[in-house]
Amino acid sequence: MRILALCGIAGPIIFAILVTVAGSLYDGYSHASQAISELGGVDAERPLLQNINFFLVGTMFMALAVGLHRVMGGGSRPALGPALVFIFGLSAGIGNGVFPCDSGCEGGWFNGFMHSLTGIIGFVAAIASIFVFSRRLKGDPDWGALYPVSRVFSFAALVTFVLWIGVAKIAEVDDLNGVLQRLYIGVWFMWTEIMAFKLNSVLRQPSRREQAWTTA
Repeated sequence: MRILALCGIAGPIIFAILVTVAGSLYDGYSHASQAISELGGVDAERPLLQNINFFLVGTMFMALAVGLHRVMGGGSRPALGPALVFIFGLSAGIGNGVFPCDSGCEGGWFNGFMHSLTGIIGFVAAIASIFVFSRRLKGDPDWGALYPVSRVFSFAALVTFVLWIGVAKIAEVDDLNGVLQRLYIGVWFMWTEIMAFKLNSVLRQPSRREQAWTTA
């Protein structure tokens, strides 16, 4: 069970490292203006690295979702929060790896369209998961201390996502596309790191590990 929590801790870190490496291997790539997905797109010099990165982070987020469900959402409790985290991993992670973006990630052909669609589904699911978990955290004896933090992150994720779409996509301020995308993803990753570390801490308690293993 603790391996699932460690996947949640390691996932964002590995993703950030591989994005940095892939960017350094892509001649002329700009982290400020270009989307992360362009590192695995048709114009990339070594797209396999970033597409593997999508698969890795997707798998790790799905593992984290299972761990959160077994500890927080099992039994009679609704599984919506963990399910949304799982959807992010499946859609924005593995889905983005299966469907590499087209030139400039414009969504102009099938793979590009599917890449954009799976990405948006994953990003919206990520924001929704923070709001759903925030309601669950309140009053929970093990997780309640994270309620105020989670509320802040829920609104921060929503604001940064709207800012990214509004400025970079609708207003077409291309020079800020990479910066604003990374700002949103950074907020999401920080929240998942907090949740994964807390999950790992809770699972250090023998009674909670046994309970998690027996939870359907």
